[in-house]
Amino acid sequence: MKKTISLLLFTELFVLASNLISYKFFLNAQIAFLSAFFILLGSMYSYKRLVEKRVEAGAYGDDDRDEIDKIDDPYDLYDENEDAVLETKDIKAVIKEEKKRLKANGFKNTKIASGATISLFRIIPYVFLVFGFIGLQNNQNLLLFPYLLFLLAGVAVGFFTGRKLFLSSL
Repeated sequence: MKKTISLLLFTELFVLASNLISYKFFLNAQIAFLSAFFILLGSMYSYKRLVEKRVEAGAYGDDDRDEIDKIDDPYDLYDENEDAVLETKDIKAVIKEEKKRLKANGFKNTKIASGATISLFRIIPYVFLVFGFIGLQNNQNLLLFPYLLFLLAGVAVGFFTGRKLFLSSL
């Protein structure tokens, strides 16, 4: 945890030191860094919560196959019961059933994943990113080089911080 905090503090000190170059440079650096940093943290936290909810709900059940079957067929491509089903049913009926099942699962997955997609932990940093960019542009303070440079730095620091905070328990 000390490495994560020291990385964040070092990067923020670097952003503050950019004020020595110019105030415009500092504004671009600070807005871009904070936007990217909080977008990544919010996304990682939202998806962590989504996975935890789905695990609690039993969406990821245990595989009841034995170890030899897992080695022989790791992706469960060859189901023994599948041949009997295909022989008894018409192929067109099987295709129609699969299409219905996929449509239902697609809507179900979209509904479940929308909780992570429409999370305030993700929306607020994106709003900050958009309004920060527009504010810089409207006030003729936008410098693309420092903006993109510190956007990349925010992504990197946000990824390492989020990995340490949210993925350390996995």
